Amino acid sequence: MVYYVSPSGNGTNGLSWATAWRNTSLIDWRVIAPGSEIILDGGTSTCSVSPYDFKPSSPDPGVTCGQRYSPFSVGQNDITIERSTAAGHNGTVVIDGGRNTPLPYCGQVASYSATSHARAGIDLDGHSGVIIDGMARSGIVVRGARNGVLMRGGGHDTLRNMEIFDNGFAISHSWGYSSDGNGVLVNGADNVYDRLLVHDNGQDELHSDTPSTDISGSAVYNSWLGAIRTNPTYPGEPFNDLQASGHDPGCTHADGMQIFEPGITMSGLTFNYDVIGPGTNTGLFPSDGGTGTTFDDVTIENSLFLDTASMDIITVNAVHGWDLSHDTIVATRGALQIPGNGNNTMTDVIKYGGSVHVPGGSWTTSGNVWYGGDALPGTSAHFNPGFTSVPRETLTDPANFIRVSLFSANFTPSATTSGSPLHSWSALLARIDSLNGSSP
Repeated sequence: MVYYVSPSGNGTNGLSWATAWRNTSLIDWRVIAPGSEIILDGGTSTCSVSPYDFKPSSPDPGVTCGQRYSPFSVGQNDITIERSTAAGHNGTVVIDGGRNTPLPYCGQVASYSATSHARAGIDLDGHSGVIIDGMARSGIVVRGARNGVLMRGGGHDTLRNMEIFDNGFAISHSWGYSSDGNGVLVNGADNVYDRLLVHDNGQDELHSDTPSTDISGSAVYNSWLGAIRTNPTYPGEPFNDLQASGHDPGCTHADGMQIFEPGITMSGLTFNYDVIGPGTNTGLFPSDGGTGTTFDDVTIENSLFLDTASMDIITVNAVHGWDLSHDTIVATRGALQIPGNGNNTMTDVIKYGGSVHVPGGSWTTSGNVWYGGDALPGTSAHFNPGFTSVPRETLTDPANFIRVSLFSANFTPSATTSGSPLHSWSALLARIDSLNGSSP
């Protein structure tokens, strides 16, 4: 059965555009059976800047562009929620958490106030087999809630073609403001996060929920995790994290993905065709020393790491079964910290700058290139890969890692065939567009 949500409907039964439920918060979940499809009316207004760049001149999702809806909780297993692709209904769907004033920047002393906002833009509420698909890049936007999306442990769920930004909340201190709250609180096994732009949230872009269940078998495909909004006091740093320059008064540690729960050893986590950074403190951090959370059998392939502040890829606990393949890792400070307790694999990776700390275990390696910083483990070649364009400050200025030039840099190598097929941040956006309507 197909159901519809549109502010132009009369709200009776949701079975057509004419009788559509008028808001996502008004869906009658009592009549939704497994296998149902819910179509969201995007209206006629498309938000043309994707990802949103916080510029005053840019269309502001849910404010000056797109069709705005209220936060909602999913109420059934095995359903699909999609933005309409029909003419006149295929604008941008915006799930507005209730706060349209951007979060305060780290250390902001000027007074800050914002309207109250929902705990989550979308709460999957522990349901399984749920697919939420914007049907095009940034087709569904989630913004302004305390957390963008709560997965809640159902498993076998998919988020696709969504932009999740500026979710979080302000915290007042004697020295000014900081922010917290996350883009997606991941939870549950075998979930797929595909074609997502998750950026500029209060803390981490992807963060483990509390409490969390086993998230083994989950995958992040064709996605960007980072930040585009800078701190006006320290323009080289993201708005919410000043740790790189040493001026942090006690703000959040903003990561691309951090998994610190459920305090067990898990197996199977995949990243493929992703861009991580700039604007995060660490890039991928699927472990925690305090809780003992550990991930073995992590695959990171075809991905581009754009100079995160402290470490592009890190696990604090020893691991095995990690496989890095066809990645380009750009680092001013830390590139890799992967202690081992067994065998890990690295193939056709380019590491450009940054430290490498890989004690213990063993590595199977081939085709790897490093230039600047520490050598890669095992057999690797040391030479300049000859990138088409590299930001001037890379490798020389660790306090200035979220440069606008990183977004326009071209990391196509001229001296090797190793490295990621994604040579730039914009190449990922083009890839998402090319995949529209297909599976990874």
